[in-house]
Amino acid sequence: MAAAPAGRALEVDLEALGYISSLVEAFQAFDSDNDGLVTAPELRGLLASLGLERSEAEARDMLARADADRDGRLSVEELLDVMNAGELGLGALGALLQSALPALEAAGGALVGADELARAIGAVGGASAEDCAAIVECLDGDGDGAITVEEIRLMADLL
Repeated sequence: MAAAPAGRALEVDLEALGYISSLVEAFQAFDSDNDGLVTAPELRGLLASLGLERSEAEARDMLARADADRDGRLSVEELLDVMNAGELGLGALGALLQSALPALEAAGGALVGADELARAIGAVGGASAEDCAAIVECLDGDGDGAITVEEIRLMADLL
């Protein structure tokens, strides 16, 4: 997708970005064996953490409906699909983050703050420093003011 015209801030729906980020965080927290997949019991715990109480049977049914590859487990992509995250219109942000990855990787830093993100995105043209600060704040799960290149890659791939 094309970047925003020069001088125009990328319109970022921070509420939508925060929603997706919270889903990914919850998914990672309940993926007890860190294999990138959740089972029905893990899904039930994940949903409960989001305030969506479901019975074991409901969790199994939801998993069966969302399990696109029919492996009996749910990937983060399948979770986002079932939670309608694709309808939030963040594809342009995903494309922008994807295009900024080479510059972020070339910089060699493991952690990326708002300034580094703004420089990398500025190199491809598309988001203001304020947008970048808001993006980092939304994705910063531990509150240290920085996110990893891997977190940016994951979000870029998911959006």
